[in-house]
Amino acid sequence: MNDNANQILFVDDEVSILEMLMQLCQDEDWTCHFASSMAQAKSILDEQHIDLVLADVVMENGDGIQLLSYVRDRFPDSIRLFLTAYAEEPKTISALAQGITQQIIPKPWIDQELKEIIHSALRQRDQQKKYGEDFQRLINTLPLLPAIPESYANVRACMTGDDVDIEKMAEFISQDVAISATLLRWANSALFGQRFQVDTVKRAIIVLGTRIVENLVLSETINQAITQKLPNIKGFDLDKFKKHSMAAAVISRLLIKSIWPNDSELQDRAFVAGLLHDCGKLVLVYYLSEQFELAIGKGLTNGISLSDAELATYKSTHSQIGAFLTEWWALPSFIVNTNHWHHSPQSTPTDKDIVIAVHAANLLCYQFNYDCTSERSSRQIDPEYNSRFYLNDEAIEIIKTESEKTIRAMVQ
Repeated sequence: MNDNANQILFVDDEVSILEMLMQLCQDEDWTCHFASSMAQAKSILDEQHIDLVLADVVMENGDGIQLLSYVRDRFPDSIRLFLTAYAEEPKTISALAQGITQQIIPKPWIDQELKEIIHSALRQRDQQKKYGEDFQRLINTLPLLPAIPESYANVRACMTGDDVDIEKMAEFISQDVAISATLLRWANSALFGQRFQVDTVKRAIIVLGTRIVENLVLSETINQAITQKLPNIKGFDLDKFKKHSMAAAVISRLLIKSIWPNDSELQDRAFVAGLLHDCGKLVLVYYLSEQFELAIGKGLTNGISLSDAELATYKSTHSQIGAFLTEWWALPSFIVNTNHWHHSPQSTPTDKDIVIAVHAANLLCYQFNYDCTSERSSRQIDPEYNSRFYLNDEAIEIIKTESEKTIRAMVQ
């Protein structure tokens, strides 16, 4: 037996189901436990450090919802999954919404799909460990974080090594009117130096470059997903959030251009990093709206930063959650580091120029009134960073004018 193997507990009152699950797992490097009752499951949980529990919702001798509630309260770092033939029942959906289970797997299952769900959940748990116990507890109150949006996955599939299928990429993007419009507006903005009208998705891809397109698609699909189920959060405005993200992208690029005028790749990375630097806020809006609203209110009332208010409310921050999400999606390290360290750039292990640029851009966004949570904390840029980007009053005014011009073009 591998002492480092993940330990999984399967709970179902049908012996035949447990036998099928046992057969399913025989080639996996897992230590598996099987229970046919709630009492037996609790006994195993008390004796073993279980990494993942997969339980049937409806059992004659116990309720799977009660069992996973018990796991959530007693063992918050254990992953909780439902296996059920009644996936559409209100109480099952309610259990998912309340964070009792992190995912629902329907019966009958597809073997390979079930195994991949378990593998994916365990990978996510391994990543959580790096962020500490409090973070694990927070994340494990949520359903599993969303998979990479399909539109983004399709676009990324068009890029293999040095080969890029622009025709196919344009075809995928053209199927989404909102994404197409976003790319065309960016391609025609002064930021990317176009003198001629860009009127096709293919031309927009050529003008912007595939890496920027890839991440613009990611940003837009995330925003679309959040917009569909956006709760009403006092102190948070999605339209302002989008403008803040766009402004951070524009300003980050301008700042990097001021010290690396001939490095277009670094400028593009700064743009992408600025665009995606606040991913964690969208996770909070979607999954922890009440706690996020409480943290925003606490920050405003006490005159402290949102990050400090978040730590006081749920012992984590949008920066930490954003870093976890982008790492979970296997995005480049400069995006992960920007999410994690854009409030404390001196701590970033790598990608320092980009992280510092996004940090300064974020502060300038608030100085230029591109805010999204009405924070009242200090917006002063460290003198060292002012010197780094030659930020005197004249330079700041030029950046303000350029960013305003671009944002107006983007939201027209």
